[in-house]
Amino acid sequence: MSSKIPKFPHNGVSLHLELKNKINSYFKENQISPNGNLLLYFKSFLFISLLICLYIHLVFYTPVWYWAILEVIAFGLTIAFIGFNVMHDGSHGSYSKYKIVNSLAACSMSILGADRFIWNVKHNMIHHTYTNINGYDDDIDLGNLLRMSPEQKKLKFHKYQHIYFWFLY
Repeated sequence: MSSKIPKFPHNGVSLHLELKNKINSYFKENQISPNGNLLLYFKSFLFISLLICLYIHLVFYTPVWYWAILEVIAFGLTIAFIGFNVMHDGSHGSYSKYKIVNSLAACSMSILGADRFIWNVKHNMIHHTYTNINGYDDDIDLGNLLRMSPEQKKLKFHKYQHIYFWFLY
């Protein structure tokens, strides 16, 4: 991370406030809740149940190796789903209109093996303040495997990253 903090021009209009107002208007005009709905809660229940079942089967029933590999892949994808849909929305306060439910959804990160405090600093404070700014937003610092910014070094194989990044992800 660079030691010099980037400065953003200020012309008297708050981009953050303008975006927030447009987003709120969108939800209001389309009569959509900015929070989760029954489908999200059902998917959450389904995937948390699947995670528990996969864990129990892998640990206590020790499937044959080829079946275990499939279950481990499903386990990893389930963790990613819970992280992207439950934990992320809860951390941003959009999983539910109730603060306690959002807090519980955000705590699902601890069950998945991550630290809520560290994620809050890295994602909410750094990533959302310096979104996609090379040298500040470490979400785009993926080594030489993927090039996420025009300022990052371009290597010959990056022209194929749209194909291979799915496997890395």
